[in-house]
Amino acid sequence: MDAERTQLSFRIFGTPGAERLVVLVGAGDTSTVDPSAVVTAARDIRILAVALTGAAIDDPGTFGSQTPAEQTATALADLVREQLGLDASDEDPRTAGILAYRAAGDVALRATKELGEVVDRLALVAVPLPEGPLDRDDLGGLIEGVTANTLIMNGRRDGEAGADAASWYRDHIASAHVEIVPQDDPLSLTDVWDRVLSHVAPGTERSPSSDAS
Repeated sequence: MDAERTQLSFRIFGTPGAERLVVLVGAGDTSTVDPSAVVTAARDIRILAVALTGAAIDDPGTFGSQTPAEQTATALADLVREQLGLDASDEDPRTAGILAYRAAGDVALRATKELGEVVDRLALVAVPLPEGPLDRDDLGGLIEGVTANTLIMNGRRDGEAGADAASWYRDHIASAHVEIVPQDDPLSLTDVWDRVLSHVAPGTERSPSSDAS
């Protein structure tokens, strides 16, 4: 696989050794920064924060071809399996949640489809529509096979990542539901971090006793 076309850099934060893995996929180096350390620390989770760069973002998937986005999605899926300690002999594998932010949505969705039942929860935050009709046909057909329980959160007036984009993704993912955030500024991960973690990592809140210890 061409390393220049599948650049993945990542950082792990949260609780070392926690059973629940949340995969945060974004574009650029800031994607590996904890959106809210206080909110993250309140849960027993490991965050695998992956920053996408290069052609996977600049040249997303196009119809009927092997693209940088598809190649990077395969590399991302392999990284998730590695972090979960999965191999082909696992009959009841551990699962993970995936959280995609903005331009990383295409790659994250392709990795989710490739991982299948390994991903049980998915959140799309401020994810824009695919750019053109062929891109929409390609990605739309692919994500109709996504089975993960999916939350879509877009801002009310967030340009291409607004309500229309949220509706498009909801119409193509069977288990998806939409929450539109009523704010005029572009939606950041910090704005919704607590809400999306409650979706992709349910039941991981620390008890008051564990906080005190």
